[in-house]
Amino acid sequence: MDELSPYGLRLALYLLSMLLFGRLLFVRPALPRGIFLPLTAGALALVGVDALARVSSLLGLPAADIDRDTAIWFATGTPVGVATTLRALALLLAFVLLLPTATVRGARRLALLVLAAAALGSLAWNGHAVAGDGLAGDLRLGAGIVHLLAAGAWVGAIAAFLQLALRRQGPGLRHRTHQLWKATHRFALPGTAIVALLAMTGTYSYVDLGGSLHTLTGTAHGRWLLFKLGLVAAMLLLAALHRWRLVPALAVAIHAGWQPRPLRSLRRGLACEATLALLVLACVAVLGTLDPRA
Repeated sequence: MDELSPYGLRLALYLLSMLLFGRLLFVRPALPRGIFLPLTAGALALVGVDALARVSSLLGLPAADIDRDTAIWFATGTPVGVATTLRALALLLAFVLLLPTATVRGARRLALLVLAAAALGSLAWNGHAVAGDGLAGDLRLGAGIVHLLAAGAWVGAIAAFLQLALRRQGPGLRHRTHQLWKATHRFALPGTAIVALLAMTGTYSYVDLGGSLHTLTGTAHGRWLLFKLGLVAAMLLLAALHRWRLVPALAVAIHAGWQPRPLRSLRRGLACEATLALLVLACVAVLGTLDPRA
C-alpha cells in the first residue's frame, strides 16, 4: 500500500490540476464557486503533500524530520522545488481570487485561467520533460507543458459535457439537452486540435527521450506506454462515436420529436470516456517514475 501511495498522489495532483484548468477553459455550463474552491484547495493541499514526499524521498528523511532550512533549500535551490513553489503560489492566488464573489467570469475568470495554466504546466517539472539542457532541453520542456495543457483541456471538456448530460429530469430537460448538443457539436474543431497537439508533443517527447520500437516493447516504461496508448485509442473511438453517431442522433431527438434514448446513450458514452481518461492519468502517474530506456 505504501508503494502505491506515490502513484495515487501523482494521479490526484494531475486530476485536480487538469479539472481546474479545463473547467475554467470550458465555461459552459458555468461551475459555481462552491466547486472551484474545493478544487483549488484540494490541489493546493496536494502540492504541499507532494513537496514533503519529494524531499523525504530525495534526502531519505522522515517527513517529520524536514526542517525549515531543508524546506527552503528544496523550494529555492532545486528546479523541481522552484516549480513546486510557483505552483503553490499560483493556486494560492487563485484561491484568494475565488473568495470575494460567487461569479467566475470576465477578467476574474481570465486571471484564474492563467493561474490554473501555470499550476498545471509546472507539473512538467515532475516528469521526464525537465531532463535535458540547452535548446533540446527547452524544447522537451515546452512539449511537456503543451502536452499537459492539451490534456487538461480534454479532461475539462469531458467534465463539462458530463455536467450537462447528468442534469436531473425536469421541465427544462429538452432545453438543457439542446445545450448539450450545441456544446458537443461545437467541440469538433477544438477537439481535433487538442488530439493533434497531444499526438505531436507525445511523439516528440518519446523520441527525444531515446524511445524506439524496441523500448516500446522491451521495457516497463514502454509496456505502460502501450497500455496508455490503447486507452487513448479507445477514447478516440468513443469520441468518433459521439461525433458521428450519438450527437447527430441527439439532434434528431430534439428537432423531430423528443426521444430520451439518444441522451441516455450519450450519457453512457461520456461516462465511459471519463473512466478511460482517469485510467490514462493513472498510467501517466506511473510513467513519470519509470526510465524510458530501461
